[in-house]
Amino acid sequence: MTQIKPVFLICLTVLVGLTACGGQATTRNGFLSDYSKLEKNPRYAGSQIYANPATPLKNYSRFIVNPVQVRLSSLGAQRHTDPGKLQELSQYAHQQFVSALQSGGYAVVTSPGPGTLILRSALTEVAPSELKSRSFLMNISLGGASIEAEFVDALSGEVVVAVMESQRGTHTKVARNLNEYSNAKDVIDRWSARLVQRLNEEHGKK
Repeated sequence: MTQIKPVFLICLTVLVGLTACGGQATTRNGFLSDYSKLEKNPRYAGSQIYANPATPLKNYSRFIVNPVQVRLSSLGAQRHTDPGKLQELSQYAHQQFVSALQSGGYAVVTSPGPGTLILRSALTEVAPSELKSRSFLMNISLGGASIEAEFVDALSGEVVVAVMESQRGTHTKVARNLNEYSNAKDVIDRWSARLVQRLNEEHGKK
């Protein structure tokens, strides 16, 4: 009978763990004003989006960034994540959104006015990265985060863009750093970068 080497078992189980945790279904939380117009985002897996054709993003260059709320979905609540960590991540997300907008040349303001959008957002799930081992078996959960967000015209109250999205961390991030919430922060960083990328595209910036 062929003997399976322990090293092979470790590598195989890590590979299965990484692959199995690559995606996640989005769960409606009740934070958004309207879910009926959301459509699958063709650019990103695990993302749904609505963009109001009557009010394009290119009409806006000023942003009021509300504090990021924690509004856990039923799945998010089942994880029993430390409330202190959730608060820390919500503050981190707010800081990253503000920093990304300012770095992109957009004004972050505190008062409504023409050409101003209010960014409302809430973390609805935070999944920590986990490394579990037993005997020769090892499994890695990539961790990640889910968010619901909408951009609202500061004067009319009309929703310009709405997004619901869940993303997992990356394999390389886990291999480099097994801090349990580093991948959740990595997901937030990606959201921030994509926010400015979308705005730049709408404004015709390279």
